[in-house]
Amino acid sequence: MHDKNFAEVPSADASGKMGRRDLLRRSLIVLAAAPILGACGSSGPDCSSTSGLDPAALANRTTMQYVEHSVRASSHCSNCRFYTAGAANACGSCTLIAGPINPDGYCNLFSAPA
Repeated sequence: MHDKNFAEVPSADASGKMGRRDLLRRSLIVLAAAPILGACGSSGPDCSSTSGLDPAALANRTTMQYVEHSVRASSHCSNCRFYTAGAANACGSCTLIAGPINPDGYCNLFSAPA
């Protein structure tokens, strides 16, 4: 049952097929929204690629529970003594964990600078 307060937008003809104009209109809406939605919630670089790491390095990241985004307000990789910053808006590195490190990340080895 349809609510009469909302305008009904036809999305298919009687045979159930969507017309080209409707398909084009919907595609343009999705394409226009993609950059906006992609930017939502983005808080820095994506440092999740571990494709160049050997199994031991991957196991170390897992064991130390490295995560891309810390849930602890003051405990971020960028505030850790083992972290070395990368270029602006880029991944950094860690002396204890191999691979790209997000400045907003966290692991069990976190240690505030002395």
